[in-house]
Order: sequence, then C-alpha cells, then structure tokens
Amino acid sequence: MPFELTPGRVIHTDDVGQIDAEMRFDVPKGEAPFAITFAEFKNKMAGARVQRVMMQMIMASLRENIGQTLRSVLGRPYQLQGNTPADGFDAGGLIQYVYNHVFGVSFPQNIAKQFTLVQQVTLAETMPGDILVWGSLVVPTAAGVYLGGGKYITVDMLNDVVQIKAVTQSWLPDVIGSLR
Repeated sequence: MPFELTPGRVIHTDDVGQIDAEMRFDVPKGEAPFAITFAEFKNKMAGARVQRVMMQMIMASLRENIGQTLRSVLGRPYQLQGNTPADGFDAGGLIQYVYNHVFGVSFPQNIAKQFTLVQQVTLAETMPGDILVWGSLVVPTAAGVYLGGGKYITVDMLNDVVQIKAVTQSWLPDVIGSLR
C-alpha cells in the first residue's frame, strides 16, 4: 500500500496500483492558514490508518528543514511589513515566515496577535521555536525565534538585516511565548 507525496497532494494506491485515497492541500502563506482543499477515500478502504498516515506526511512536508529556512532568510534586509525572503522582513514577518516553514502553522504578522496563539512561558522554560520579545507586545523593541544554545534569529535593527544573535544576561527577553 504505497503512499506518494507531491507538492500540494498525497495519494495512496491499492495492491493493483489504483488510487484509492487522495488529499490535496494548500500550504500556509502569509496569514492564510494550511487547508485541506480536497479529500477522497474510496469505499471499502481501511481509511482511518491511511488518513492518519496521509496527514502525517502532509504535516511533515510543511516543516522544512530549519537549516534550509535559516539559509533562505539570513542576510535578508529589513522591510516594514515584509514577510518573504524576496521582500525582506520586519520582526513579525520573520516570525510568521519561520513558523509557516518550520512548524507548518500559519501565524499573523502582528506580534501582539501572534501571542494570542501561544502560551507565555518563563525564561527558564525557553525551548527552540519559542518567540522572544523585548519591550512589550504592543510596542516591541525587538523580537525573534529562539534557536537553542542561547541563540535566536531576528531582524537586527542596527544592521537592517536578518541575523542570528545571542541572548545575553544584559539583553534578556521581556516576554516569551511557546506553541507547547
């Protein structure tokens, strides 16, 4: 019972090579969420397991390798309201892009709205993927995504580019949010 995943589509074929299950999907982009756009499962098919595997394959395809995502954004310029490597990024747009491409979820671009979708955690609980904010949610002075090892990715406002920086004792985030 082979499965096949292609961009925007996953299928399952039966023992004679006929498609007996198909799902099509749109990936999250900007503030548009991930969406299943079509699903068909033929009669008499053991659907629950096949559906579960197909969804797992789709979700795995949404999570690009973090290294690939980082390479695509590092050095990109600051751009107000930017949220793509081609346009550049502001802090909210960078967080949105990373969450879309690494975690397979859609996020708003506004940092305060992003925090309505996460739970607040303490610095001691910080894990890779958490959102770090300096200042307040209403008026952030800086924001980024924690990468682990004391490092985070952000739009550096002094250099106007996306770069990886270190969290230091003199520059600790004021608010931390997590998808956990």
